[in-house]
Amino acid sequence: MTLTRADVAWLVGMSDSWVRDRMQAGDFPRPGETAEQYVEAFLEFKLRKFERADEDGRLDLEAERARLAKEQADRVAMDNAERRKELAPRPDMIAAITGVIVMAVARLQQVGAQVAQGDVKLRKRIETAINDVLTDISVTRVEEAVGGGLDEDDAPDEDDD
Repeated sequence: MTLTRADVAWLVGMSDSWVRDRMQAGDFPRPGETAEQYVEAFLEFKLRKFERADEDGRLDLEAERARLAKEQADRVAMDNAERRKELAPRPDMIAAITGVIVMAVARLQQVGAQVAQGDVKLRKRIETAINDVLTDISVTRVEEAVGGGLDEDDAPDEDDD
């Protein structure tokens, strides 16, 4: 099977224009060759680049081939998992979860008025209890629990309340 320039770009994980430049420079064969020829050309290009950067001039070509093959296999596995709907892009998941959280918070903030039915003191106690719970389970706390969260420079000061 022969490949187009776009196929080669996908195969080596580089942009179409990068592949075009490599073809024009003679580092890669012209479109229409097999995947093996492009992988070989890509590895030779990388090897020459490493040799120039490395004074010893030796890079394990077999290790580089194995690394590239693993990267390609990983990319195909991720694409397949996404097509089977086993995997979703992180921004889509963040947007979905954020939407659910916003809806839940909005509904919880209505509970005080619905339950108290005119009793101002009871409404205030319910709202305070709900706000305390919402603070405890805030996104910041969730991010901290999973090891993420804001950078120290971005974190709000506790005095900012």
